[in-house]
Amino acid sequence: MLEMKTIVRAIPLLLAAFLLTGCWNRTELVDKAFVMGVAVQSVDLETVHLAVQMFKPSQKAGGQASAMQKSFINIKTTGDSTFEAVRDIMLQLGRKAQWSHMRIIIIDEKTARTNNLLSLLEYFYRDHETRITTKVLITKGDPSEYLKVRPMIEQTISQQFNKMESNSSKVSGKAPIANLLELAQALKSEVPNTILPIATIKQKGGVSMSGLAVIQDSKMIGTMSALQTQDILMLRNQYKNGILTIPCIHEDEGEKKQSDSIEVQSALVTLKPVIQSDKLSVKMNVAITGNIGDLACTKLEKRGDEKLFIQRIEQMMEQRLLETVRETQKREVDLFGIGNLLYRKHTRVWKQWKRDWGTRYANASIELKVNVRLQNTLTTTGKPIYMK
Repeated sequence: MLEMKTIVRAIPLLLAAFLLTGCWNRTELVDKAFVMGVAVQSVDLETVHLAVQMFKPSQKAGGQASAMQKSFINIKTTGDSTFEAVRDIMLQLGRKAQWSHMRIIIIDEKTARTNNLLSLLEYFYRDHETRITTKVLITKGDPSEYLKVRPMIEQTISQQFNKMESNSSKVSGKAPIANLLELAQALKSEVPNTILPIATIKQKGGVSMSGLAVIQDSKMIGTMSALQTQDILMLRNQYKNGILTIPCIHEDEGEKKQSDSIEVQSALVTLKPVIQSDKLSVKMNVAITGNIGDLACTKLEKRGDEKLFIQRIEQMMEQRLLETVRETQKREVDLFGIGNLLYRKHTRVWKQWKRDWGTRYANASIELKVNVRLQNTLTTTGKPIYMK
């Protein structure tokens, strides 16, 4: 009787076992090659050149790995499409490329100017392994050369680019951060304009990241300097932290130029489009909060001194930001989402203006106001340390 009860209890467990999934399509780790970064180049519009950086596990002998051994290998393939070039990786490596750990996609400037970026990156949007948060980067010169650069701290240059893009945006404000998702969202919006970071190889070795590439209708149309990048990120509400330098006044000719500086803790921008008689004006209010970072020529010993210093910063930033806005108007490229804001709040008007939006944006009247708030001087004194 006891054995019968045991059998009856075991039957449901046996039936449940048939419903469990198995590893019918498993792939062993030794059959995969983990992609860390990829460089895409397509200048003639008919051929795609890929340079793929694979992570290379260290081969340990006696418990220690060779200090001179590279932790990566680079493979080049060519195809009529990105998909074909990807499939040819196995012909050289013997392993299937695994894209789930990819950190960066690198595209050279010439390719970005001649190709539709969304079409060029179609494979990475559709492949189920690729992370939609993979970062995108524009380079000056052959992108495959950037994958040959030896990393400083990270195990691969792809990982270093990933860190550089993230932290340059968060700390210095001199380079934007962009991934596959943000790129697609921007280029599929009502105003298909966006920005991407730019990297260059330094003459003495290594790489640097500064400035941005301007993307319009899925193609690169120009670049912006590091200083203009700070302004654009600020006006796009993407400025996290950074340093603003304020030139000293009343300097004598021949003297070394000096400047004060503040460390920006936050920068909040509000945009308000105003439509009057078929004309557009935009009010931009910028609120900057920061701390004194360096004083070279300014004393803040009295309340009036601080007020004058703040006014000086506000005037400088209003002029600087307005010059950068004028530059985007000259190029007829709306990088601040003004057109998308009109689409959401004034849909009927936007339908009439969308066709010639570039011209309307170029002729728009811009009113820009900056408000600065200094939290503290970070020391017990409000003047340069060298002054008595």
